[in-house]
Amino acid sequence: MFGEDHVQKFKNILLSNSTVSRRIKNMFIDIEATINERIKISSFFSIHVDESTDVSDLSNLLVIVRYLNVNELEGNLLLYYPLIKICTGEDIFNAIQGYFCENEMDWAKCCGDCTDGGKSVSGCYKVLCGRFRIAAPHVTWSHCCLHRQSLAAKPFPDSLKEVHYMPKSIPTLTDFHIF
Repeated sequence: MFGEDHVQKFKNILLSNSTVSRRIKNMFIDIEATINERIKISSFFSIHVDESTDVSDLSNLLVIVRYLNVNELEGNLLLYYPLIKICTGEDIFNAIQGYFCENEMDWAKCCGDCTDGGKSVSGCYKVLCGRFRIAAPHVTWSHCCLHRQSLAAKPFPDSLKEVHYMPKSIPTLTDFHIF
């Protein structure tokens, strides 16, 4: 279709498994370095932490970061970490902390974290949000909007739909019989 000269150019392109794999790895390293550099330059960033289960029933930690890049908010996948065992919020925090230390990221620039509100992430001390508050006391927590929408879309059980009649007057101690 293009002629013999184009066919020869395509034949000269190396496409072995190791070449393609190396090129993909080099692109990943470049993209990761670019994102990390933008986060370091940005005056603030926020993270969204979520645990996801893939089709083979393996849990994965996903950390998405939002930061200011040339006066525009940008969001990217920061960390993908397989969770081999059942992890506590502290384990998840240690994985994120390890990545931050390895890439010299500053917790002081983190202004917010967003999670799904599960037991391992919401709480005061040992869980993920508690550990975030220790690392960066000014961090504000918010519940993930996707999870909020899914909670709102769930059908209510019948017991929550029932409205019970409440008396207009408030009972006093004399209304109750003590046995």
